[in-house]
Amino acid sequence: MNNTKRLTLSTLLALATLILSGCSNSNDSGADVPGPVSYDALGPYPVANSTVSIVNHAEGRVLNVEIWYPANATGPEQTILDFATSAMERDNLTALLEENPDNCVRQDTSSSRALAPAASPAKFPLVVFSHCFGCTRYSSFSLAERLASHGIAVAAPDHAMDTLFDSGATLSAEFLAIRASDIAAVLDELLIPNSAALPVNLQGRFDETRIAAAGHSFGAVTTGKVLQDDARFIAGLIIAAPVENPVLPGVSVAQIPQPTLYLIAREDNSIGEIGNIFMRNNYAAATSPSWKVEIADAGHWSFSDIAGIIPGFQPGCGDGVRQTIPGEPFTYIDNLLARDITASYGTRFFAAQLLGDEKALQELGDSTHPDIVDVQVK
Repeated sequence: MNNTKRLTLSTLLALATLILSGCSNSNDSGADVPGPVSYDALGPYPVANSTVSIVNHAEGRVLNVEIWYPANATGPEQTILDFATSAMERDNLTALLEENPDNCVRQDTSSSRALAPAASPAKFPLVVFSHCFGCTRYSSFSLAERLASHGIAVAAPDHAMDTLFDSGATLSAEFLAIRASDIAAVLDELLIPNSAALPVNLQGRFDETRIAAAGHSFGAVTTGKVLQDDARFIAGLIIAAPVENPVLPGVSVAQIPQPTLYLIAREDNSIGEIGNIFMRNNYAAATSPSWKVEIADAGHWSFSDIAGIIPGFQPGCGDGVRQTIPGEPFTYIDNLLARDITASYGTRFFAAQLLGDEKALQELGDSTHPDIVDVQVK
């Protein structure tokens, strides 16, 4: 201890400057974000979420919308039950959770309700998410939390008449157009500087120049429709469904100029091998920069936080039968791992496209788990 050299004030200041410069990373917004960051884990921001009501005036539909965003501090923990918008929905959700395996549905969250947003950046990049057929706005909240923790807000509507607790829609091209209209209506409202639909502290906080779309299953096709028809969206994440397919016409890959990321479940018993072939063909036909990530032993619902919550959402949860080798029993990939892979690649992709992060762009072409994850880039 007596041999320790005494640091001069000038040396201390130099060291402090070096440390500070090494622990910040300027992004396009001009805000300093602590670094280095890993998109394979939650990022530097605490995460908050708020539920708002937005009207799709074009279709006369009222939409419950969940918004996840970077917060200025941490808050009380929540569970999936806290997403319920009514006592009846909470009771129904509780009953479903009691009837189905705990190891498939994610019940905890990493966000807190209605906290003040982070002061910086002044405006958040935004991803608008479309859920699967008969799902919920919080079907993929693990992805939403990961993005928000890295500075990217996420808005996800309940597509009215097409949720776990509000059914009646059809899987059709007509309803595809309505869903795409929902996404456009949500974006319209969020970009109004003084929108009365938003909490005051979120008004004017979304960057109209950095908007992207994402979706799972029917929501993936919805994302394709949005990318094709709305130039405000500059990138898209396609999960477990081909955007161009003969079952739901209305989307042409040739008409999608934005960068896209396709996530494919090798053992997708919902869309089957024919659906995966269409997804691979979509990727091959894409004229914009595109990535394809295929996950071995993943099922259609492996990507979702509500896998197995009802029997129809079972493929991807626990034991199943392969669709690549018909009749062969196997066990789906662990749901926690599947959701983590989804969040890692989704966050890398949007960090590259919305934050201009060159490191994320490079890492997007890497396999996080070479034994089960195959990545192709074009």
